[in-house]
This record gives sequence, structure tokens and C-alpha cells, in this order.
Amino acid sequence: MREKRRFIRFDIALKVNYIVQKEPRAEKTGITKDVSAGGLQLLTEEKLEPGRKIAMKISIPEALNPVHLNGIVLWSRESPYSKARAHGIGIEFAKIEEDNKNTFLKFLCDLLYGKIGKKKESS
Repeated sequence: MREKRRFIRFDIALKVNYIVQKEPRAEKTGITKDVSAGGLQLLTEEKLEPGRKIAMKISIPEALNPVHLNGIVLWSRESPYSKARAHGIGIEFAKIEEDNKNTFLKFLCDLLYGKIGKKKESS
């Protein structure tokens, strides 16, 4: 079976504070299930409808400040991964500020380098 994804996904749990646009400005919290350069899967307590716009702050390990991104909900379904976070939300990144982009892409490169390094060690 051929992989259709454009970017490598990394299974990593990161804290995400988010606000759903066009709703009361209540900031909520979720945890990533996986992350890529094009989007992420967010585990949340609420179901979000596809097409909803979402503003996120992702806490990156060792970064001084969270990364600010905007995204669009592509899908939402009950999650088998976590009882506390009952819904898995697929989010495609729509906008990322230039300084945040550098921090986020460096983080993903570090994850990739770590993954490649582990494969070489086990060979």
C-alpha cells in the first residue's frame, strides 16, 4: 500500500492551547497524538466540525515560547487512544509566523535526526 501523506509524522505528545475561531474566546487545552510539517492530530475533550478554523499555541520542548499556528480542522472522530481526550482532531496548518516557523521546523528536523540516528544504531 502506498503512503499518501506528504510529510513524515512523528508520534509525540505536546501540549496545545487552542481557540476555535467564531466561538467565545475560551482557550482550551489538548495533546498532540502526532505531528508533521503539514499538520497534526490533536486529542481533545470536544468534537470539532471539519472546516473550523483554530488558533493554536504548541509548547515545544526547550523552546522559550510556544509556537503560534493557525489551522483548519479536516476531520474529527472519537479517539481510541485516550479516555480523557475523547476526540481525535486532524488539523492542517494554514498559517505560521516566520519566527515561529523556524522554531517549529528546527524541532521537526531534530526529531527526524533522532529517528535516523536510532535506525543507524540498530543496523
